[in-house]
Amino acid sequence: MQAKEGGMTLLEVLLAMTVLALGVFAAAALQVRGMQAADSARRDGLALQLAQGMLEQVRARGALDAGEEGAWRARVTQALGASAQGRVRRAPGMLALEVHWPGMADRRPALQLQGRVLP
Repeated sequence: MQAKEGGMTLLEVLLAMTVLALGVFAAAALQVRGMQAADSARRDGLALQLAQGMLEQVRARGALDAGEEGAWRARVTQALGASAQGRVRRAPGMLALEVHWPGMADRRPALQLQGRVLP
């Protein structure tokens, strides 16, 4: 009489471990991508907050001083990194703010915010 042995073969164990490893690697890749997206969203929000705050200050005062513009650019650099840039363009009754920082996707334009400023 022959006894039947139960259990898994080595090939089945290796296949199961391969499938499990692929699942773990996929989950890790999703985690990294999620962290990158969260950081990008944080920077987007911060850039928008800085630009909107500057626009509201100018609206409240009715004018933009050179000192305020320089201080705003310094805040942009401090908050978003040393190579971040804040640009201000003036037109009669309008103010346009543009923020560009490293790490932005090349296909994506800089954050732009513009609004009316009454004299």
